[in-house]
Amino acid sequence: MTKITTSTSQLHSAPLLTLLISAAFSPTSIANVNYADSSGFSITNVSESHAPIEVVYSHFIEHVDMWWPKDHTWWKGSLRIDEQAGGCFCETSDNASAVHMLISYVEPQKKVIMTGGLGPLQEMGVTGALTWEFSTIEGNTPKTKVTLTYHASGNIHFDGNKASNEDAAKLVNVVDKVQAQQLNALTTFSDTN
Repeated sequence: MTKITTSTSQLHSAPLLTLLISAAFSPTSIANVNYADSSGFSITNVSESHAPIEVVYSHFIEHVDMWWPKDHTWWKGSLRIDEQAGGCFCETSDNASAVHMLISYVEPQKKVIMTGGLGPLQEMGVTGALTWEFSTIEGNTPKTKVTLTYHASGNIHFDGNKASNEDAAKLVNVVDKVQAQQLNALTTFSDTN
């Protein structure tokens, strides 16, 4: 179990927390926190691909196991996205399995909404809507813009003690940077495959 010290409390969480903290120092991270306090947050990240929208969307759904960073998983297992309402963004490894999020809305090549709490947010009981929006950028060669927004609510806490707004904002900044990495992984994969 990983133990991380914050300015006012201790946080014990799953192995994903190590990734969250290391991502805070990633040079490719983009800070786009709309708001953050101890009762929730909103994050938006945007990335572009030179690939057309149908390719980016196909990679998003059909090849998530190839582009999603394996160190952003519970066991470096196999990932899948079921492209239907009620479907699963799931991971399996041997006899272990996890629901990363549930699919609540699918409009192919336009929008997918997933609900739940990612990584250590699950254990905190923090849940939200993770929205993936795909749009075409017109030009000589059309490109694709992917906007990733995560609106989450629930009491952010460390060891059962409600976080201060300052400590919650620090955690959310790390979550934002991890999401920027995930989004950039999709658009980079689409550019090269």
